[in-house]
Amino acid sequence: MNTVEHHSSLSKTLVRTQAALALFVLLWLGGFNFFFPNQFHIEAGVHGIATISALVTGTFLTHRAYHLMRGVHINFESLRHWTSAATVFNLLGAISGNWVYMRYRGEDGAKDWILSHVPTFHNVMMEFKEFVSLFPFALMLSVTFMLFYYGNAIATRRDILNFIGILMLLSWLFLLFGFVAGLTLAKLHTL
Repeated sequence: MNTVEHHSSLSKTLVRTQAALALFVLLWLGGFNFFFPNQFHIEAGVHGIATISALVTGTFLTHRAYHLMRGVHINFESLRHWTSAATVFNLLGAISGNWVYMRYRGEDGAKDWILSHVPTFHNVMMEFKEFVSLFPFALMLSVTFMLFYYGNAIATRRDILNFIGILMLLSWLFLLFGFVAGLTLAKLHTL
């Protein structure tokens, strides 16, 4: 084995190990909700895992979006799998978010506490978050549909590749905003 192959193999191993450790820590962060001592720990745990999974796949796809827009060669079959996974995770995040939302708006829920202590947070941030958090699913569904619809012929369509890249970046931006707003809510008041 020559030196170049050894370094290439070592760097791939280190990158994959780092990614696996980061994914484990992030999923543990969301999964920790399962052990929280309240009656809504299942809802919170499912939502935590779904949203962190959506954020991780969305972040990975932002890197692919830049490659698409720059015209760098991309494995479209792999991209289709990643966008399909991101679409499913975003759907699970939206469904589980609505499941958690029932508790948020329930009697003596977090909404009541936030309205009495920091009403501006609810009236501005949470009202906006409720709608923005639904956008990533619709955007990723559109991206996935276009990638499957155009098939391998998409490699020659720069206009569509740029459009797909922009949709992927917008999806990530909305996903990140919803995630940060949700974490801020969790820090202010638990379910």
